[in-house]
Amino acid sequence: MEQFLIYLRKSRKDRDMELETGAFDTLQRHRDTLLTLASKQGYTVSDIFEEVVSGDTIAERPEMQKLLSAVESGQYAGVLVMEVPRLARGNTRDQGTVAETFKYSNTKIITPDKIYDPSDEADEEYFEFGLFMSRREYMTINRRLQRGRMASLNEGKYIAGTPPYGYRKKKLDHQKGYTLEIDPEQARVVQEIFRLYTDGEARPDGTLVPVGSYAIANQLNAQAVASPGGVQWSASSVREVLKNPTYAGFIRWAYRPQTKQMVDGVLQTTFPVSKQCKLQKGLHEPIIPEHTWRRAMSAMGGRSHAPVPGNRKIANPLAGLIYCSVCGRSLVQLPQGRHGAPMLMCPTPKCTTKGSRRDAVERALMEGLKTWLQNYQLKIAQQEETGEDHAELERALASAEMSLNKLNTQKGNLFDLLEQGIYTQETFLERSRLLAARISEAEKAAQNLHKHLAALNSVKQARRQLIPRIKGVLEIYDSLTNAADKNALLKSALDHAVYSKTVGGQWTKSNLQLFVYPKLAPAENGL
Repeated sequence: MEQFLIYLRKSRKDRDMELETGAFDTLQRHRDTLLTLASKQGYTVSDIFEEVVSGDTIAERPEMQKLLSAVESGQYAGVLVMEVPRLARGNTRDQGTVAETFKYSNTKIITPDKIYDPSDEADEEYFEFGLFMSRREYMTINRRLQRGRMASLNEGKYIAGTPPYGYRKKKLDHQKGYTLEIDPEQARVVQEIFRLYTDGEARPDGTLVPVGSYAIANQLNAQAVASPGGVQWSASSVREVLKNPTYAGFIRWAYRPQTKQMVDGVLQTTFPVSKQCKLQKGLHEPIIPEHTWRRAMSAMGGRSHAPVPGNRKIANPLAGLIYCSVCGRSLVQLPQGRHGAPMLMCPTPKCTTKGSRRDAVERALMEGLKTWLQNYQLKIAQQEETGEDHAELERALASAEMSLNKLNTQKGNLFDLLEQGIYTQETFLERSRLLAARISEAEKAAQNLHKHLAALNSVKQARRQLIPRIKGVLEIYDSLTNAADKNALLKSALDHAVYSKTVGGQWTKSNLQLFVYPKLAPAENGL
């Protein structure tokens, strides 16, 4: 028996009409129409692909990708769709992909008005012409939208999606478009960043010393201030705030325009900073004066943000591995002085963490790795003895796949009942939606279990590699004399270590603590 597929996708015009009227669901109407058509013609519908995301290319439309994959198999006699432009309105390559997929699989395209047979030259030509016209229509709509955006930009409206840190997006009263309103709590952080960078902090003698982006990030992290991304601040995120003219009352567009190019036959998309980005005075209230922003930009041009040259020799075998427990910065090495050995210190001014001799930290690190390895091997031995995790996951996966098979069987019976007239269209749609939701949940459960099993296998493989590496560190570290060789050896097995010390000195007992974090498999961290 021949089988058919249904493909549903909203056009931009459909979405606009839904927003204006709010009276109907376009996909629901189209689904009803195509199911009625299938019922009248006696088609057996095997699957329905509903595109719920907006995308102009096949790469941005996952359901279209699934449809083309199904059509390629040659198992289906035809695809029901409301009109040809619903299949592809992207570039010439996308149109050619769609046309050739249907042609070489000999799959018909069925609309309420016409059936397109790819083996018929006239139908093939008419189909390709329909794709061409839909592309022209798309380009016309896109140009109109871009003109509307530029008009809004010239009026000072905010046309980007996500508002910058320090602002909230606000709908304009009695007119189309958006502007920005200040978020008081975040705005104070923005003002503090500009103050520290342009004016600086006061020394004991009263003079002001400008603070760099690295130091500003450390201060914000020490104060537990969340960054725009909700994580810790970095020097680059501080500089992004300083460079943003929105805080001075301007609107910018195309600051990082999308650039596409072919590299070795593969389309690559990049977002480089545009030097031709124009500024427009915005309707929103500025957080800082314009002259403060320009001072920050001028200061940034005169300061160095270059990384440390890569040709410098490593003098500290623990470089980039030991981090302060208070402020999170990497400890730095000071030259040998009165302590008789190089010292490791936190570089953050006024940080409460005390320094230590490097050799003391190295001994603590070796002891920490030794203790961690003993506990880790004991944990592995216990898990391998029981073997419960792997066995339970395999049982759960078998159960999930059995449930999924039953649901798919019910799905097939559902279409049969519709074809036989036992179910009305309304009953079919209601039960089809419920069944689709259950199938989706079952598929997700099975996928998650597959991923978890793969993660366990990845962990086992990583363990077989990690344990010998740590043993090697413990065995040969002290025999090495070159700091760079020691550093490379440590980084082969150690991700980082957290250093804590609040008491120390010549006449007091040190409370140095070191928490080691070896390089576990990424999957193991989530188990």
